[in-house]
Amino acid sequence: MKTEIEDLLEAVLMAEELGDTSVERIRAARSEDAHVEVSREDIETLAADEFVTLDDELVRLTTRGREIAEQVARRHRLTEMLLFTWLGIDLDLASEIGCRVEHGVREELLDGVCTLLGHPATCPHGRPIPAGPCCREGRTSVESQIVPLTALKPGERGRVVYIKPRDHHRLHRLSSMGLNPGVMVELHQRRPAFCLRFEETELALDRQVAEDIQVSRLPKDGE
Repeated sequence: MKTEIEDLLEAVLMAEELGDTSVERIRAARSEDAHVEVSREDIETLAADEFVTLDDELVRLTTRGREIAEQVARRHRLTEMLLFTWLGIDLDLASEIGCRVEHGVREELLDGVCTLLGHPATCPHGRPIPAGPCCREGRTSVESQIVPLTALKPGERGRVVYIKPRDHHRLHRLSSMGLNPGVMVELHQRRPAFCLRFEETELALDRQVAEDIQVSRLPKDGE
């Protein structure tokens, strides 16, 4: 999903929350913190792609468009809450950072933030925060998303976050094999060694080495 489309849909959602979904009101959404310029041509493109319907001058989100808009708003507003309430960052700066990261935060990490904050209903601006699975399930504890490679089960995937080797020689060896932060790996088997696949490479590691590799779990295909 292109970030431009997500920004436009967020602007439509914000206009809806303010009670006016006219094209002109949506075009003015930038001043309401949507951080996107909106033209009539943009709205017509959204309508052509069935993200919204355009009836005379009124814009309405379709089911598909609303799902995306609420996901973006949820990421943005929870980020604001975390930065403003927990870290004491100025609200304007927190909002700016929220706009920058709202397109890239993974849902499982976002649910962790939401649970940590106690499932807030509104952001610091008083706008509603769409509920997520963690809210509906009433989660009260946060499961760490960063785990040693040894915590994965066969068939599970993870993205390497960092490596904490017991010696620099080991770090250089893993790096020379292409195993660096950001690489996605899939655990193939755990015994007799931890065998993983990444970027058309298969690698067998003993437990001590595998414990040094910290990964963030990735959802299985189709989840």
